[in-house]
Amino acid sequence: MQERTEELTRLNTELGRAKGEAEQANISKTRFLAAASHDILQPLNAARLYVTSLVERQRGRDDAQLITNIDASLDAVEEIFGALLDISRLDTGAMKPEISDFRIDELLRQLEVEFTPLAQEKGLRLKFIPCSLAVRSDRRLLRRLLQNLVSNAVKYTPQGRVLVGCRRYKGRLRVDIYDTGLGIPASKKQAIFQEFHRLDQGAKAARGLGLGLSIVERIARVLDYNITVSSTLGRGSRFSAEVPLSAVVPPRRQQAVARDIDRVQLAGIAVLCMDNEPAILDGMQTLLEGWGCRVLKAPHVEAAVALVAEAQMAPDGLLVDYHLDDGNGIAAIAELRCRFGSDLPAILITADRSPHVRADARAQGIQLLHKPLKPAALRALLTQWRMQRLAAAE
Repeated sequence: MQERTEELTRLNTELGRAKGEAEQANISKTRFLAAASHDILQPLNAARLYVTSLVERQRGRDDAQLITNIDASLDAVEEIFGALLDISRLDTGAMKPEISDFRIDELLRQLEVEFTPLAQEKGLRLKFIPCSLAVRSDRRLLRRLLQNLVSNAVKYTPQGRVLVGCRRYKGRLRVDIYDTGLGIPASKKQAIFQEFHRLDQGAKAARGLGLGLSIVERIARVLDYNITVSSTLGRGSRFSAEVPLSAVVPPRRQQAVARDIDRVQLAGIAVLCMDNEPAILDGMQTLLEGWGCRVLKAPHVEAAVALVAEAQMAPDGLLVDYHLDDGNGIAAIAELRCRFGSDLPAILITADRSPHVRADARAQGIQLLHKPLKPAALRALLTQWRMQRLAAAE
């Protein structure tokens, strides 16, 4: 009996050691990816800025096709790298839920704006059914989960339509994504949530690595949500996520008022850009000047202050990288606001997706954009600056 007890004790000790080593390996992997992401995303970010500038001023047909191919390749790299980072952070518990109450229609409207152009390009009908209910969830994680489901529906539907709607179900809100796509064999309904698993038909229909649904499964596990699949081969599928309803319905967020503004809507906006990478600054200058902005660029605060004094041009807003040679972008923005005005609009650009960076930026009233930068998102924020300036002048 004593020998058996000693053997069990030894086995438990070995299992504990093995588990600890595995957890440490996962933590090390996440730290490595987090550290490497900055160095990898820097050149990707610069490339994105230059390519967007080329896309907006392309002329010859041959050049246009070449630029389009480069742009598509960058999209693929960004998608794959982003998915790998998400998987790593979810597996190690680094992505912690931040629960709040919000209206589901706000989130669905964002997805509609994002995916409508992709659906139109494929000739698909994409429809979102309005829903006035509110949910209690992590806004960012739920958006990522639904984003992947809608993306898959659009990607693997050769023709027909994609429909997104909500209904009450067993005390929760069930968000349904219907498509008229390829469908899934009954024997594969669980396998599709595994990494790198793609159905033969799907692999022929669209590019990808098969990471989208594995991220959906991991987010659902973190949030303790039930994901269900109903599908008929050759006729389409329905993916559903069951989300907790909120007891309160928050007021609708104020939406930016759409105005008819011509192509020179950003003309004259003075933007102070700060980054310690010359290629990023040059790429940002090329992009912003193509939009009609006046650009001041500097690697650090002292150079920025000297440049503003020399140019005799006060900035209308700041674009600042988080990782600087001396300190970080949030501290740099605080110092520049002390110099040029406490209400100066500012955008922090970073490859760091840590919750504390997001929280620190929010606390300082700083908007956040992640690398690789999405030029459309940047342009939308700059347009807000322009509207604010016009409103202040009235």
